[in-house]
Amino acid sequence: MNRYEDVTEEFVETFLGVLEKFTHIHFLTYKLLFDTKKRISKGRITLASIELANEKIKFFSKDNVAVDGYDYVLIVDKKAWELASQADKERILRHELCHVFIDEKGKCKLVGHEVEDFYSELKANEDDPEWGRKLSMLVSDVYEQEKDMKKGDM
Repeated sequence: MNRYEDVTEEFVETFLGVLEKFTHIHFLTYKLLFDTKKRISKGRITLASIELANEKIKFFSKDNVAVDGYDYVLIVDKKAWELASQADKERILRHELCHVFIDEKGKCKLVGHEVEDFYSELKANEDDPEWGRKLSMLVSDVYEQEKDMKKGDM
């Protein structure tokens, strides 16, 4: 089984709906992937991440959709996607797109997490500011249950 999988059509539709609100970056190309393996960073589960495509990825990803190759690779934990509500799916994607930045020379960049952690995110999530923590806990619990079940099979 491959670690990475192509996303579903439902994912693409949700992504395009969220991307529509990011008019300054909607013209860029994105490779969308599910990660089937649990990722931990700084002691916390990673629900999603976005990476700048390097020259090798750009070369390998040239096709009819991304003529010059993809600009960014967006990776979402498959289990998180399956467990998330529609609102949380949109929050995940919106958060990752907040990292996308085009500099004054037109070059693709990534913006890190700031102390203020995207003011727009805080405003957009004021109805459920704990959504990320709650979803992370749920996803972690499901991974632990699966791990325990595998131990029981041995």
